[in-house]
Amino acid sequence: PSPMVAPLLESEAASILAAYTACDAPEAGSPQRKELASRVEGFCFLYIHAMRLGWGSSVHATSAGALRLMLSVQEDGDRELSQVGKMGLELCATSAPNRAVAVSLLDAAEALHASSESWRVRSACLDLVREVGHTFALHPDIRHRCMMLIQDKGLQDTVPEVRQNACASLAGFLRMAGDEHIRALIANAPKPRRRGGKAPGEGKSDEERAGMLVRRHAKALGVAACVLSYPTELPDWMSDAVGSLCRLQGDDTMITASVSRTVGDFKKSHQDVWDIVKTTWGEDELQLLSDVSGTHSYYS
Repeated sequence: PSPMVAPLLESEAASILAAYTACDAPEAGSPQRKELASRVEGFCFLYIHAMRLGWGSSVHATSAGALRLMLSVQEDGDRELSQVGKMGLELCATSAPNRAVAVSLLDAAEALHASSESWRVRSACLDLVREVGHTFALHPDIRHRCMMLIQDKGLQDTVPEVRQNACASLAGFLRMAGDEHIRALIANAPKPRRRGGKAPGEGKSDEERAGMLVRRHAKALGVAACVLSYPTELPDWMSDAVGSLCRLQGDDTMITASVSRTVGDFKKSHQDVWDIVKTTWGEDELQLLSDVSGTHSYYS
């Protein structure tokens, strides 16, 4: 019965988490580590089973420890273990019974994202936030909070993989955010660098230059999310968004890679409306698009 399962999950989560995150935790590959991994896996399957049996209302009331544990295992080198944790996290987010539980999940994810040194854990926190936002899409305040957490925290992360995840997650919210929010992201696109101009970050420390690059990449990914948010349609602002990205071609390697990937995705997903692109976009915009994609089929 669910009243008995909830306290069991709570105490087991606390016990495993303490052992898993302790300074003297067993080394990877050791028998003790394998035994601990088995405990984590067993806990996750018990949690998932309890949720699927419909015991979410009581299980969620004591899920803070379970949530921290399933997020913490994302940094483990055992892919199967981290995948089981992801299953539990997704079920936790999609089965939240009410807004109070959703808010508690977001609070926990935000706190762990701010404190964790593992980029995999921070990325998993963004996944949880995304799933909560989609589950409570009809609650504007929760949806907006999720979107802004991803935009403000995820896009500004110091690790490129987390920023890329945030970009893809943000795209799913922008359709509901409205054109005003999207146009603000496009207006905030990084300005293209002038040839022969002063090198960015000149006279600054390595740390300051790294921070400048992160912020520049975050702005570019914000525009990329706008483009990805409409995979088959052509809103009025689409040409401005794609043009802003194309002008960054030849920028830092990280930004150029994001531009090429986004423009490639745009081209693939808009094949059915490509005739509209060719007839409604300006010649300069089409030329920029051609330069980035490396093909001249736009004029054929």
